[in-house]
Amino acid sequence: MSKFFTAVKNGTVKGLKTVLMLLKIMVPIYLLVVLIKYSPIMPWLQDVASPVMKIFRLPPEAAVPVVTGLFSDEYGVVAALGGFNFSMAAITTIAMIALSAHSVPVEAAVAQKIGLPGGAMALLRLGTAVLTGIFVGWLGGVFL
Repeated sequence: MSKFFTAVKNGTVKGLKTVLMLLKIMVPIYLLVVLIKYSPIMPWLQDVASPVMKIFRLPPEAAVPVVTGLFSDEYGVVAALGGFNFSMAAITTIAMIALSAHSVPVEAAVAQKIGLPGGAMALLRLGTAVLTGIFVGWLGGVFL
């Protein structure tokens, strides 16, 4: 029985540490997204991003979680999505783009560190994200 309680105690401690780590990522990003959403930056960002987001059949404000994903991990994208009210098709498209190209600067540096061409790896991931976003955005439009 003591192994059971030890496992529960260790699992609880690890779970709480994971929750704190995720909160350290998600809360600041969510706050930043809400500040951007209600600031004068958002209309400007929508004007700039609108042509690009149309390629993916996304609303202009989708640029916020997409760009967040390029520079952070998937949890940052989830936090950024929380600040907006997107359709399920848009959320799926944003998620697929983020899964294809998340943390690009960090992962390019890691690739370079292990001997791969960092710039080429970043371009490959960005290209994959664009193609995936176009395809999933098209699929979302088909099923609406």
